Amino acid sequence: MNESDTNSEVAIVIVGGGTAGWLTAAFLQNQLPHTLNRRVAITVIEAEDIPTVGVGEATIPSIRQTLAACGIEEHVFLKNCNATFKQGIEFINWRDDPKIAVGNSYFHPFGDQVMVAGKDATWQWLQLPEDQRAAYADQFSVQAEISKAGRAPKGFADKPFDGALAYAYHLDAGMLAQFLKNLCKRRGVRHIVQKVVEVERNGEGIAAVRLDSEERVSADIFVDCTGFAARLINSDKLNRFNNLSDVLFVDRAVATRLQNESLHDVLGYTKSTAQSAGWIWDIALQDRRGIGHVYSSRYIDDDAARAELAAYVGQPVEALETRKLDMRIGYHDQQWRGNTVAIGLSSGFLEPLESTGIYLIEMANWAMLEFIPRYLAGAQVQGHYNRILHNHYDNIADFLKLHYCLSNRRDTAFWRDNCDPSTIPQSLQANLDAWKAAVPSIYDFDRTTQCFSATNYKFVLYGMGWNGGGDPISGPADYATSMMADLLQRRSKLRDFVLRDTVPTVAYFEALQKL
Repeated sequence: MNESDTNSEVAIVIVGGGTAGWLTAAFLQNQLPHTLNRRVAITVIEAEDIPTVGVGEATIPSIRQTLAACGIEEHVFLKNCNATFKQGIEFINWRDDPKIAVGNSYFHPFGDQVMVAGKDATWQWLQLPEDQRAAYADQFSVQAEISKAGRAPKGFADKPFDGALAYAYHLDAGMLAQFLKNLCKRRGVRHIVQKVVEVERNGEGIAAVRLDSEERVSADIFVDCTGFAARLINSDKLNRFNNLSDVLFVDRAVATRLQNESLHDVLGYTKSTAQSAGWIWDIALQDRRGIGHVYSSRYIDDDAARAELAAYVGQPVEALETRKLDMRIGYHDQQWRGNTVAIGLSSGFLEPLESTGIYLIEMANWAMLEFIPRYLAGAQVQGHYNRILHNHYDNIADFLKLHYCLSNRRDTAFWRDNCDPSTIPQSLQANLDAWKAAVPSIYDFDRTTQCFSATNYKFVLYGMGWNGGGDPISGPADYATSMMADLLQRRSKLRDFVLRDTVPTVAYFEALQKL
């Protein structure tokens, strides 16, 4: 490559807007010129008549680093996206049939578990008789207690995107896309409101796209954010789709919204309530709740799913205003083909149970930031990039299936079939077999590019009532007793620290609204 090539402008065209397109534009526009030490021209092409798909309005803690990398101020983001804090997820009626065990629930918090002198006390907790154990999340984290007490994860004096506890956000996906669009356009991103009517392929890559205005747009790199249509990454229909519907059964959602009466209605965590053939999400934004029923069309029809949602919100089904969404569960084999990268729904989708939709957009962007310079220097990065994204999808799919296959529910065919070993991925089954006599370990998760680790698995495993870890003894040994006493002391100190360094959620957002 000659000197003029290394100093030339890099052209990136993103086809499709929404959260995927505009978050990618904001991230690359703010980060890539510094990484490349070259000028970068970014163009976003979107058709005005294609609505944003807002399936997931919840995120996980990685979003804070990503927003900071976009050069976004936290308080500006919170105000413009109707966002609130999220400290974890409460799972209701997942463990047992609610007709038998009413309101059974557990909590999956963010952040690390409480340790004792750097040691995991899970095995000692398992040695206690079951009726003497506190719930796992209550024993090994303070986050459920703090969030249910109406506390924010941070205080007024904390730095942006930082706090006493790990946190993410609930947000309005449509407002986020508009906020990012306005930000990008102010920073010089070109915005074309046109339909792409033709994709000109050049081998595995794309030479240009033609618009309905007859303009031909070429680029060094194309980013496909066209949703489930995958118009660029699979324009020739030769990109295999790894369908995971035999593992994750849900394929539809019906969503509604309810207004909050005040900020006192804002919960600092997502509620996920299991239903006959899926589950209902309940997310509190500053002025409203976003509520949706995710379900499997193989086990329940649309009318019955809508009726379950109406019963949950306490409204007559005929009065409920809803929007139905179809989901394709799985991911494309080639996430990066030639000069084209798929991000968002064009890449794949694995249902919103653990809020990984926006996370996968983030991870694709962070990986692109590393691989684009190599690609422009002539390296064949596609295979490496694709393996990384496959790791993310497979790790998430295993973790999502864990929630279903551990359930004691047998009240419907949906739950019975989810526990059928033939629907459990081999990688997950191998871990479950190992954990019958052991506690999940960091060595069970040896890839650096993954979302869910041993800590996440422990909160779900033991929240769901998993009793692996070895044969229980009749009474805890002295060492186990000592470890649990130290754990309780450590947790108490952490709780006092967090209460001192955080403020009520209502107070935080009242102050935010005055800015």
